[in-house]
Amino acid sequence: MNKILIVHTSWYSEYIDEMIQIATNVISESKYEYETTCAPGAIELAALGKYYLIKNESSFYSGILFLGIVIRGETTHYDLVTNEAFRSIGDLALTYPNISVINNVLCVENSDQLIKRLKINTKNNTLALIELINEKSS
Repeated sequence: MNKILIVHTSWYSEYIDEMIQIATNVISESKYEYETTCAPGAIELAALGKYYLIKNESSFYSGILFLGIVIRGETTHYDLVTNEAFRSIGDLALTYPNISVINNVLCVENSDQLIKRLKINTKNNTLALIELINEKSS
């Protein structure tokens, strides 16, 4: 199947909407279709992605793009969220090696860093997902 699943968070919706728009524009220029789904937060991203893989059988999707934003606050919550989000997405990629997985969860210290990275990281990571899908299907 030539379908990409975009799993995104609900936090910072104005920025997430921009990330989705960038990703879907890149995907639309390729031979792939896409579907989106929203997780409540970064920790839930991988579990929701896995749910869709199981629900639709893993061969339904060629790849998954995870979109999220975590901005450091005043507590250790940032460290817990980023570590678990990255670990679980990595585990998902290893559990489903036939599916291409790219993590575009932006972990930043402040909104200035987010704005600086949002467009270029999202575009480059979406292009990287398409490259990875093509590599795995060759």
